[in-house]
Amino acid sequence: MTGEPDHGSPDHVMARAGLVLNLRQHGITDPDLLNAFEAVPHEVFVPEEYSGYAYREGSLPIACGQSITSPIILAMLIAALEPKGAGRVLEVGTGSGYTTALLAKFARRVFTLDRHGELIRDASARWSALGLHNIVGLHADGLSGWPVQAPFDRILLGGSVEEIPETLVDQLADGGLLVAPVGAADSRQTIVKIERVDDEFLVSEHGSVRLPQLVASKSRPL
Repeated sequence: MTGEPDHGSPDHVMARAGLVLNLRQHGITDPDLLNAFEAVPHEVFVPEEYSGYAYREGSLPIACGQSITSPIILAMLIAALEPKGAGRVLEVGTGSGYTTALLAKFARRVFTLDRHGELIRDASARWSALGLHNIVGLHADGLSGWPVQAPFDRILLGGSVEEIPETLVDQLADGGLLVAPVGAADSRQTIVKIERVDDEFLVSEHGSVRLPQLVASKSRPL
């Protein structure tokens, strides 16, 4: 939805191409999704001391005791979400802002919530530097959603939940999709997709992952 960023050393550019190859080898073949991973510089979202590990598979620590999800898991979640052409996307759990930047390549507007204000501020600076101006970030309890901006065409939970909050499902537009890793925090979770069709909700499963649990905050309601 925006111009392509011109960031990264030649080594990082080559590493990004290697990431795309790795995603292909893990069954991610959607060309638009692969192009998004090649266009968004992961190194921008990684703490400087870990920049050399930006394109290795695995999670990396960030501020506030949080972590960056591995690219393969992100690709699985986004593939299930089917964000291409979506008007309004809600992301629960901003983290470093990397997933948000990927979603911004597909959607007209991305709304993202995180219970850590520091993460929202840092991510906003990264999006601005990359020219991603179709993102709105807010420090708030993501598990409550964003009622004043609802309904959403897509909702993505960036961490796991034992049960999907009804408040989020209720904010889906007709024809909308919600994707969330569902299960206990100390075990592998199932990627669950919910599609809203009129007043019915169709549920399907799309593989398994292992992600930290999303935690509700006491920040102000929206």
